[in-house]
Amino acid sequence: MTDKRKRKENLITALLIAGMCIVIGGTIIFVVKFSGDKTDEPLLLSAGMTEASGLSVEKTSYSEETPSDTSAQTPVPTDTPVPTPTPVPEPTETPAPTPEPTATPTPKPEKLTTLSGYSAGDVISKDKIDRENLSQYFTSWEIEEGDNLYARINGKSYVSNDDIALSDLRYLKLLHVNFDGNYQVGELVVNKSVAGEVLEIFEILCAEGYQIHSMYLIDNYWAGDGDSSDWYSIDDNNTSAFCYRKATGSGKLSKHALGKAIDINPQQNPYVTYDSDGNPKYSHDNASNYVSGRSSDTAHVITTSDRAYELFTSYGWTWGGSWSSPKDYQHFQKS
Repeated sequence: MTDKRKRKENLITALLIAGMCIVIGGTIIFVVKFSGDKTDEPLLLSAGMTEASGLSVEKTSYSEETPSDTSAQTPVPTDTPVPTPTPVPEPTETPAPTPEPTATPTPKPEKLTTLSGYSAGDVISKDKIDRENLSQYFTSWEIEEGDNLYARINGKSYVSNDDIALSDLRYLKLLHVNFDGNYQVGELVVNKSVAGEVLEIFEILCAEGYQIHSMYLIDNYWAGDGDSSDWYSIDDNNTSAFCYRKATGSGKLSKHALGKAIDINPQQNPYVTYDSDGNPKYSHDNASNYVSGRSSDTAHVITTSDRAYELFTSYGWTWGGSWSSPKDYQHFQKS
């Protein structure tokens, strides 16, 4: 055996004894030797090779060591977390707005076109009055024997006479504003010659809200004669016109007997006489606050600044409050 061969065998033996193995590129190389002398060279087997027939393979024990250098290791990629999808809320259905109920309009009261069916003293709601057509509430009728009007006045305010015929009179039905500020039905009997202007005057007063306490025929207060009935009418603060009688305190026929005189709100506008000392006399206690110190600033007091005074005098009527004595503040008359 040559020295060269011996050196090789010694090297192989040393490697086997040390149990060393060589790892080349991840492949384990085993060093084997022939059991015979078929060849002078050793055979190197890599892992996964089949041992050849007639060969005895000497394997070194193998333990895989964890490499100390971790910096060279390929990091296992960490899975990128899949973001949890934000749930999209289903759209909430917007409820349809509840329609506001349509208010049922309150029917407006039908306007009156006439005072038919109403009697003197009846109060009528303001919303029934057609203020644009007030003239339809101011009407005049003839009085005929046998009708209802004739039955009311015959033998009372009217008697058969030589001064005034029934055909000379007219019955007026009209509207006025009472002391409560409400519309109230009124009535008068006047001479036919002044019927038209009386209706015009009282329509203007009504439109302007001029207040009159009440307006009944004096026959509603009949006490058996004209003077007594007139006293009761005045004491009730009633506005009246026709009554066939003589003038108060005189033997002459009154303008009331001819249907050409009207007394308005007699309580606030009393009939006053004066004695020789200038002391006032009056017959109605309810008039005591309206005898002296009369002023147009006092409600319902007639002065030369009063609207009734302005209207009546513009139609040629005279006012009893202008007389020196007596003072008849309630009284307007037409000559």
